[in-house]
Amino acid sequence: MNRILPPLDLHAHIDTGTQSRALEALGAVVFVATRSLDEYEQVSRRTDAVTVWGLGCHPGIAAAQNAYDEDRFADLVAGTPFVSEVGLDGSSGVSMERQVEVFESILAQVASTPRLVSVHSKRATTRALDLIERSGLDGVILHWWLGSAAETRRAVELGCLFSVNRSMDIGRLKKAGVKLNGLLPETDHPSGNRRGDGLHQPGWTIDVEQLVSVVYGTTPDAVRHQFWETLTGLVDRCGVADGLPLVVQAMVRQVRSSGSHDEGR
Repeated sequence: MNRILPPLDLHAHIDTGTQSRALEALGAVVFVATRSLDEYEQVSRRTDAVTVWGLGCHPGIAAAQNAYDEDRFADLVAGTPFVSEVGLDGSSGVSMERQVEVFESILAQVASTPRLVSVHSKRATTRALDLIERSGLDGVILHWWLGSAAETRRAVELGCLFSVNRSMDIGRLKKAGVKLNGLLPETDHPSGNRRGDGLHQPGWTIDVEQLVSVVYGTTPDAVRHQFWETLTGLVDRCGVADGLPLVVQAMVRQVRSSGSHDEGR
């Protein structure tokens, strides 16, 4: 079964003009992070077979933060099961006050309208966890997490998951107590997979599967199956299966029918 399921990519940036056929040719299920409400609106009516377009408002982009509107976000989020890329950035030129205002608004809306959420927390890990804890959300995906061991343990206690790419030190997460079923793969294309010998394209997380398998002492096949198990569990917890493309829905049903896979828990 693991050979049938394609690779997953829970965080990638892709030009909105990319044709559906080109995305299908990647051979992976890719969750795309948009950087602004305007960018998401460009793709909001797309019906890609294996690509999920997320609604984002990047904390490092001033234009996106300044243009954020709560009512507009509420209208747009109704059309997607995925919110990405949102959060906080301590290196951003945007004031932290504005970032917190936007992130709190988004978290509150997701609390009432559950979605998969991919969170950016560069140089603002503690503040991001504070807001996540205050929101009461469970199952937030921390993208390219660089928090300390203590912060990582806190994130685990809050029910957060971690999306990892080949540029990360995955061993640090394991040492801090993150189990295999707390991980999901990402490329963060084009940044996270810029280096290394693997293909430099969205959806190429085969190298991530290999890295994770070494760290957790299992096989790449088992890692991929666990990634799908983790995603399926999160999809069910958020109740967003019907918002996924039909092909991806079928894959999720396949994972459900296979039963639980507890490796690395």
